[in-house]
Amino acid sequence: MAAGVVSVLGFAPGADAQSALPSETSGTSPSAKTEPEADALAQKSQKLEVPRPAVSAKAPKQERVPQEDPTVEPNARKGCRVDARFSGLWPRVDAVTFHPTTLEERAAFAKLIPALLAAAPKQKDVPPELTNVAASVGFFLETWTTPRDTFWVLRERPDGYHGAGAYVVRTGEATEDVVQVPHPYFDIGTEDIGAGLFSCPPEGRAPRLFMTATAHRYHGTPGETPEDPEHPADVAHNPEHLFQTVTDLTARSLPAPRVVQLHGFGESKVQKGRTETLTAVVSDGSRTPGAWARRVSAPLDEALGRGVKLFPEGVQVLGGTQNAQARLLQAYPQALFLHLEMSSRTRKALARPARLERLGQILFAPLED
Repeated sequence: MAAGVVSVLGFAPGADAQSALPSETSGTSPSAKTEPEADALAQKSQKLEVPRPAVSAKAPKQERVPQEDPTVEPNARKGCRVDARFSGLWPRVDAVTFHPTTLEERAAFAKLIPALLAAAPKQKDVPPELTNVAASVGFFLETWTTPRDTFWVLRERPDGYHGAGAYVVRTGEATEDVVQVPHPYFDIGTEDIGAGLFSCPPEGRAPRLFMTATAHRYHGTPGETPEDPEHPADVAHNPEHLFQTVTDLTARSLPAPRVVQLHGFGESKVQKGRTETLTAVVSDGSRTPGAWARRVSAPLDEALGRGVKLFPEGVQVLGGTQNAQARLLQAYPQALFLHLEMSSRTRKALARPARLERLGQILFAPLED
């Protein structure tokens, strides 16, 4: 069983991407640092990161991809740690110029996802013919080897960031669980929680797939605001996005997938008029919660602190009933979906390894018949 999550960097996996933009959800912004502190942090991160090129529509800046430190022995640190390369899945906000999913991307991923999911339990080498398929639509298909796992990673080329998402497949033994992070940059901390849950799961309960958006949900068109009627970069509400395509292909490829999708909310709006603290909201995207949502609610209430509510019985907000992935998976009787909304305080508390470990134990526990 994972003893905890330790980042090899001086910050959590998504911190550089998160600091690029304040979260409208939590209403917080990155803390100001003194000049010596900033210099010290810069020197520390430079030792652990190597540069890679990126294209920005505004100002050309150098994109950096964290790499595993070759001087760190696998057993030199206690517990599990998130591979530093996960933070590179989230480019700087201004490095991404969003464009809608193309027919070519859909066709390529219709080959990639089923083939990768079929091969993953049996081998650690990427099927060589798939590398060219990924490259044909501007994606890298990489192999990441860590002391615990071998991952296959589909991510956009840095010279063509367009918000198509990033997808990580675990090879070897794994469950049919899927971890999704639809709102990086906005639901601050969900990147790190998702990467931690996927990378350091409970013993014998390792999820097969990690999926994340790679663009800010409100940066789909120039000048876009949260009040606009449509948000093409918001993967949780755009059924035409490649993220939805991958979810659909996964539901077709795995016998009984369980998808947990991580969200965040700010207390200022939700707590208004409430007498008790709302810590988290559990839902399956419908108004008639199923077995998985009901099963996890009580233990989450104990693990995260009192205030975890099951939608719609315990609370009438944040139920995800308009969620694109929830609606899609309702068409697959063998698939399950869990929509987990967490307050900003809860997300901060999950930076503690013991709490994150307990969250994984609850979410990924097998459902008894």
